[in-house]
Amino acid sequence: MHPALALLLDCCQALLAGDQVLIARLRAAGFVCATAAWQFRLPALHAYLMTRLPPGERVDYPAFLRELYASDLNARLREVGAEIVIVDNLGKVDLSTYGLIPLTT
Repeated sequence: MHPALALLLDCCQALLAGDQVLIARLRAAGFVCATAAWQFRLPALHAYLMTRLPPGERVDYPAFLRELYASDLNARLREVGAEIVIVDNLGKVDLSTYGLIPLTT
């Protein structure tokens, strides 16, 4: 798994666990989030993740999208009771809003 996606998975797991420091950090970065919930657009998510990675692990936006779509991120998230879904589909990947949501049982 690419380091950016590993970081995204770590962030999602921390949100699911109620990490208040991360929630505050994400809100300060302009995201809508709470315990077990996070909404984002992919360009903003990419920008945030790249600021959290060392220079040698950063990728441009098109490479990030390729890695994201080829990943098993949602399968891994389902193992911990969540998934990333489209919250507001505006017909374009870059404009649509996505969200981390807990799975209901």
